[in-house]
Amino acid sequence: MTTLNGVYTYSIPSAITDGIPGLTMRKITEDPASYRQDPKAEQVNFLIARQGTINDMLQTYPNVHWLQLLNAGFEKVDLGLLRQRSIVFTNARSVYCSTIAEDVMTKILVLSRRYMAHFAQQREHFWPDDDQMPNRNLDIAEKTIGILGAGAIGREIALRAGAFGMHVIGYDPYLTAQEGFTEVVQTDLPGFLSRCDFVITSLPVTTQTLNIINAQTLAAMRPTAFLLNVARGDIIDEDALMDALSKGVIAGAAIDVTKQEPLPADSPLWSAVNLLITPHRAAYGDMMQQRMCALIEHNIRCWLCGQPLQDQVRF
Repeated sequence: MTTLNGVYTYSIPSAITDGIPGLTMRKITEDPASYRQDPKAEQVNFLIARQGTINDMLQTYPNVHWLQLLNAGFEKVDLGLLRQRSIVFTNARSVYCSTIAEDVMTKILVLSRRYMAHFAQQREHFWPDDDQMPNRNLDIAEKTIGILGAGAIGREIALRAGAFGMHVIGYDPYLTAQEGFTEVVQTDLPGFLSRCDFVITSLPVTTQTLNIINAQTLAAMRPTAFLLNVARGDIIDEDALMDALSKGVIAGAAIDVTKQEPLPADSPLWSAVNLLITPHRAAYGDMMQQRMCALIEHNIRCWLCGQPLQDQVRF
């Protein structure tokens, strides 16, 4: 019978950890002191953890056969090491897709309907008339949303944007079609950006995507367009973004991620013109833990009975 002997760093209910035949699991923390001297390290063949600690943990646990990541992104994971050790790798992208897509649509509405100004006016107890605040709201129906990255998260954004009557196009070097998109292109990023009223970055961080949003690509966008980043901070050249916002190269932006997190209190990003910042919370929702545990349980049961795993990463 196939068995799993795992360690994990998440809050998983005992119905899973103690209730599945063939499964043994122990909880550890991300503090290296909790696992580096593990006397049972060689018995562990299954690991559940966040990406920031994975590479160090794998040095402690030499016989891991399967890694279940608690993140969607995996730019910090040593894929070469996983490949060398033939470790099956699953991430948690399906856990976060719907909430990230909802976050994107929320921010599109906040930006297009000038809610940031209204929030400030409410704090000042100020009700503007039409002369004080002319109508510059945007109707998002019929506008074009361009999504960089047409994978699982991009698809969920596309489906919701389509429900708002938006035209949805995608840029993805690895896909030619995807549900919810009218078109997915693989080349000519500047030309793609020039067609968009809203640009959403939903890309993993690679050598090809590092600072893919820079002075040149920002200049290719429409001056009326908005940029939203729910991927990783390394996708954007932050100095170029601040410069583009200050000069009106684009109309505004919303970022949920930054190169340095937490964002330092003295970062100039806080004062950038027409920039909405949220503290890496796009994926958060009241059902997040339930979805995560459901994914973990599903994959454990699939592994034990030799079935394909959900959210497996091919590399």
